[in-house]
Amino acid sequence: MEELKDEMTRDSVNAVLDTIGVVYKNDLRVFHAAEVLHSLRETLKKRSRGSLNGVRVATHHGCHYTKIFYDEVIGGSCEYPTLLDEVCEPFSPELIDYPERTLCCGMGFTHLIGDRTYTEATALRKLESILSGKPDVIVTMCAGCQAVLDTYQKLFENRFDHAAPVLNVAQLVALLLGADINKDACLQFSSIDVGPLLEKMAVI
Repeated sequence: MEELKDEMTRDSVNAVLDTIGVVYKNDLRVFHAAEVLHSLRETLKKRSRGSLNGVRVATHHGCHYTKIFYDEVIGGSCEYPTLLDEVCEPFSPELIDYPERTLCCGMGFTHLIGDRTYTEATALRKLESILSGKPDVIVTMCAGCQAVLDTYQKLFENRFDHAAPVLNVAQLVALLLGADINKDACLQFSSIDVGPLLEKMAVI
């Protein structure tokens, strides 16, 4: 059944490519940006100007990486991913675990548009679990996850006794390498105050 499904997908893709005059030779490997950072993590550590020493880090890997391409997960497994943890590890963080580690952020594209009650309920459950560990930062690898965990945390701030800025792993690494806080890392768009985190990272 899986082979038939794969063949049907290939046929559909090839039909689309044929209409625009493109031939796919299947000779390319595609990597997520977080996987590239993972492969370079020791080099990045040598070039870093900041540190995660004393910084409590919670990671959220996201469904589109762990639940769709589950057989291609780098670091841990689809049931317990550690890719982002491993990117952070050379910078000496305090990595924290939490019960709802593999729970969706709630976005799910159609949910956010068609059923916000699902998004709200899932995001709240996820955030309650993460924030119970008192992280200094929540690290994601997906822009959708980052947007939900950031905006819903601010929207329902009265329900939490702790808050943590949400950064994409690329933003975090950029800061560690000395990138400009606003011009390069765009932290001015964060809903949660990033000041305490930046002080702990020694980047301001």
